Amino acid sequence: MAKKRFSPIIIPKEAKVTLSYPEISVQGPLGTLEMRISSKVIVEIKENQIFVKNRENSKESSAHQGTMRSLITNLINGVVKGFEKTLIIQGTGYRAQLSGSGLQLFLGFSKPKTVTLPKEIKCELKVVKSAEKGDLTYVTLKGINKQLVGDVAARIKKTRKPDPYKHKGVRYEDEVLRKKVGKRAIVQA
Repeated sequence: MAKKRFSPIIIPKEAKVTLSYPEISVQGPLGTLEMRISSKVIVEIKENQIFVKNRENSKESSAHQGTMRSLITNLINGVVKGFEKTLIIQGTGYRAQLSGSGLQLFLGFSKPKTVTLPKEIKCELKVVKSAEKGDLTYVTLKGINKQLVGDVAARIKKTRKPDPYKHKGVRYEDEVLRKKVGKRAIVQA
């Protein structure tokens, strides 16, 4: 089996990486993140580059190498630039508001749904008035931990999945919904 060769991860000037097996810690202008390193790989820091190598020549070790490299890159990008995820709430009467430590979502249910936001996540709300689509509420989540931002966004989306017939619900900003035609429109045609 041929060894895969990954390019090294370049450490930007703003980030400071500390390696103490089995932990890696990255400090930057936005904060500090730590992660446990897999026992299947070897991580080395030389000058301003991080090398992730296989500990053994196996398929599993190779898979861990790519995953660890990606996770370390996410740590560095998180503390230097941060991560952002935007959701759109669309539907008549659908809206969101910040309350205490959570986000209240009014999505056509008898009671509002509340999603608890971790203190590491910052949430911004923006309402855009549109003639054809009604009011759209943009919920922007920001944080340094990519996995945490994605998890919170998924929990918010799960409260009311987008309806392909009426285009109502919570969806990601870059998610494309194909409008489905109902039975009535097909019968009349």
